[in-house]
Amino acid sequence: MTLRAAQTGLAGLAVLAAAVGVAGPAQAAPVPLSSRTFSATIDAPASWERENGCSQTEKKGPRKLRKLLLATYGSISSNILRRCSAADSGHEEGRALDWMVSVRDPAQKEIAESYLGWLAAPDEFGNPAAMGRRLGVSYVIWNNQAWRPATGTWITYRNCDKRKMRFKKYDNTCHRNHIHTSFSWDGALGRTSFYSGYVACPAPVVPPWRVAVPAVLPASPEVVPIDPARVLKSSSGTGLTTGPCRVHPDVRLDVPVLGVGTVPLTGVAAVTVRVVLARPDAAAELRVWTGGTAMPAAPALIAERRQRMVATVTVPVATDGIVSLQVTGGMGHLVADVTSYSVGVTT
Repeated sequence: MTLRAAQTGLAGLAVLAAAVGVAGPAQAAPVPLSSRTFSATIDAPASWERENGCSQTEKKGPRKLRKLLLATYGSISSNILRRCSAADSGHEEGRALDWMVSVRDPAQKEIAESYLGWLAAPDEFGNPAAMGRRLGVSYVIWNNQAWRPATGTWITYRNCDKRKMRFKKYDNTCHRNHIHTSFSWDGALGRTSFYSGYVACPAPVVPPWRVAVPAVLPASPEVVPIDPARVLKSSSGTGLTTGPCRVHPDVRLDVPVLGVGTVPLTGVAAVTVRVVLARPDAAAELRVWTGGTAMPAAPALIAERRQRMVATVTVPVATDGIVSLQVTGGMGHLVADVTSYSVGVTT
């Protein structure tokens, strides 16, 4: 985070203090600092994801946030895991953090509002709830209220504003003795820009299946080698309209290959593509196929976690010149270069 971003976070504390009914200024407390410098591109606000199992391992997101809170505010107890139950808090999957600060302790209340202001403040580019979004926070509960980066507003939590709920015996229920921070799976697994500096590559707006008319490949096609023409590099944004990003698992990328480098705009039946999958955060497979047709069952390559794997694949080309790529499993970077094309007849 840049100094300017940190100052912006401090400026946002007064607004947040008013939202949650805090008396007096909160600017005296520090805010967490990240060593990473961010661009204007930011993660979409995380949606709430219900628990679908029980995993008694602390996930990367809450662990990193706990470490940051300890470094910023000192030794205050916290909890990530909770035994398996019918609850739906995220703790049972290791993707929620309870930070034990009390609204009844003035010093703890001040640092609580400092942390919440940091999450909710706009960044230097005007992105609202910037750090909450970059961390993959889906919601926060504190002092009778809940907040989501997706809405940016605080709402009453479980009738905790009612007179009968004001007693100290309800402090845990109404989160007056701790802040609950819940993460999306991407935030929990460290797949958001706070950890890597990259947002996830977005899915294309066109549907996966469309009218795609392949060119006719002669029985003995003429293969024309070319100087490698780069059609995709996720880390630099080449071939993408949204800029640099990391390839999210199960998100299809559509890349145009006709007219790139010395590849003609017409008369191309197939292209040979050299693809690289770099450093996925889990074991991953990559599939490459003709845009507008069904994704193949067989992967072009398989990579273990943190591996860099290369494959060369020949892909038939339809009239719209789109080649589709999709990673399953891990999240990483993709590079694709066209190295030759086969001459065909467009129908």
